[in-house]
Amino acid sequence: MVGTRLNGNTRRVAVILLHTTLVAASFWAAFAIRLDFDFGQVPGDVIWQSLPLLLALRLASLAYFRLFRGMWRYVAIPDVVQILKATTVSSIAFVLLQTWLLGLSGFPRSVFLIDFAGNILLLAGIRLFVRVVRERAMSRSQTESAGGRLLIIGAGDTGASLCSQATTTSSFQYTPVAFADDDRSKIGQTIHGVPIAGRISDIPSLARRYALDLAVIAIPGASSSRKRAIVEVCREAGVECKILPATADLVDGTVSINQIREVDVLDLLGRPQARLDIGLIRGSVEGKKVMVTGAAGSVGSELARQIVALKPSQLVLVDRAENELVFLESEIKSVVQPETRLTVRIVDVTDQPALLRLMRECYPDSVFHAAAHKHVNLMEDAPSQAIANNVGGTLSVARCAIETGADNFLLISTDKAVNPTSVMGASKRFAELMIRELNATSSTRFVAVRFGNVLGSNASVVPIFRRQIERGGPITVTDPDVERYFMSASEAVGLILQAAAIGKGGEVFVLEMGEPIKIATLAETLITLSGLTPRDDIDIVFTGLKPGEKLAEELTFTGEDFADTGLDKLWVYDDPQSETGMVSAAERLLADLPELGENAIRNRMAELINGYRPAATGALHRGPSAATTPARIPDVAELPGG
Repeated sequence: MVGTRLNGNTRRVAVILLHTTLVAASFWAAFAIRLDFDFGQVPGDVIWQSLPLLLALRLASLAYFRLFRGMWRYVAIPDVVQILKATTVSSIAFVLLQTWLLGLSGFPRSVFLIDFAGNILLLAGIRLFVRVVRERAMSRSQTESAGGRLLIIGAGDTGASLCSQATTTSSFQYTPVAFADDDRSKIGQTIHGVPIAGRISDIPSLARRYALDLAVIAIPGASSSRKRAIVEVCREAGVECKILPATADLVDGTVSINQIREVDVLDLLGRPQARLDIGLIRGSVEGKKVMVTGAAGSVGSELARQIVALKPSQLVLVDRAENELVFLESEIKSVVQPETRLTVRIVDVTDQPALLRLMRECYPDSVFHAAAHKHVNLMEDAPSQAIANNVGGTLSVARCAIETGADNFLLISTDKAVNPTSVMGASKRFAELMIRELNATSSTRFVAVRFGNVLGSNASVVPIFRRQIERGGPITVTDPDVERYFMSASEAVGLILQAAAIGKGGEVFVLEMGEPIKIATLAETLITLSGLTPRDDIDIVFTGLKPGEKLAEELTFTGEDFADTGLDKLWVYDDPQSETGMVSAAERLLADLPELGENAIRNRMAELINGYRPAATGALHRGPSAATTPARIPDVAELPGG
């Protein structure tokens, strides 16, 4: 500690002595320049009389503006601004005191201006000299080390900042050797000594010319289609490609080499992120008691992460998936604030007595109901489980919310609830209609949020496709034309929280999902991101649509009126279907469920849910123009020998 302090003190003394020398040199040079370097005419007595006053003022001003403490190796424009301020203040004070105390006899007036400019030049110049020498040394060291050669794609502010950091950070093992940018006016120029060598389409030739090892996309505002094109060009050139975050992910526009990451499928297939009203969301959560069911799932866990950051007084996480809930609890505990009480419980949402006991312990203000069976194929084979969990579980949680006086209840719904062809979709539509009826008969505000698939969620196509690629393929896709809506879990949850904040009760909110994405395109993109070529390295096999699947999903029913909420990418719909009688119908269906066969369950659902056409009819739903007359399927008990 003593040695470190002495070293620091020694350095500060050396810096002060150097500044003293530079200030004196600038003052003497000002006289020499004014007198055309006729050294015999330089008034030494005037200089020695005025110099102590100037030194005292200059050094005091430099100390006030903290110019003895900066690390010169990182000098930048803000440091030069501080030098300008310190010199201006001390020069004004010097002019006034020199005139008042010592007079101007024999003192050329122009010396004040010449010394002002010289002081700035010397103090800024010595700092820039140190930085340039250090960066040159680091550049030679990086070139000689085992690190690679870097191409920066995008010669804008982000690219320039990345280049600067790459050349001044010794731990970064890549040396910037070239930029690529589609602005023709920039080509041929340099940034920090690195040439803007060509357009993005020239990357294959740049890769050969500069022996590139890595390319980084430094265009935060680039569209998904542009990123896809860049990744494809890099793949063809045999250059590894990484990316910096999107504009919305940069804090105050600051770029760091630590933010360089792998290109993700969301970068290439996503869309501009929604602008969230954080103040609105915070006001609806901070200091409140919030419960999340299905907390171990993709949406539920993201709800937990975003809600805990908003400092609720209590966060209650409920799921029946034991292992996943343990992992989530560990994660949330590492970030939870002291003012938030965390409660984590294993509870099945269909167990209403157990759920009610838990909710009577905490009396939540808000309930986010994300617990559900979501996989179409599995639910087609187990319709009783879909009804028990998605209908029975929703009714159970909703009744407990009413019983404990919750202020609001939000149901996580799905685009598969629109004109459903699957048991899963029909069960979620049933849940939508039930909570609308409950909203009309209780003080709890019930709303639903309907959206498409979460990209990269548990057991979604993305992790499945990645495992298939790791095994060498093939990737299996049901149909060349099948397409789905996708968004990130973080964006979906942000919009869900906004819907909960503005919901008055009875609304069905719909998230703006952008354009649907063909699953085949998603598969090709993942293959490309793996550095492989679709169909050459990894084949894509089409297996045919499974029962209950659609070629294309829909977010709204025909006839639903929508209104703009005033919030980005969040719409509210007026559902034309009557919601009366759905709760009693659910009670009867749940009571009969143990005795019903699979087809009988589908038939009952078809009678209750307008537009539901059971998949066993063999008709594939292709959109809202399809017929909506329910089709009845014989129950197993009605078949010969059943």
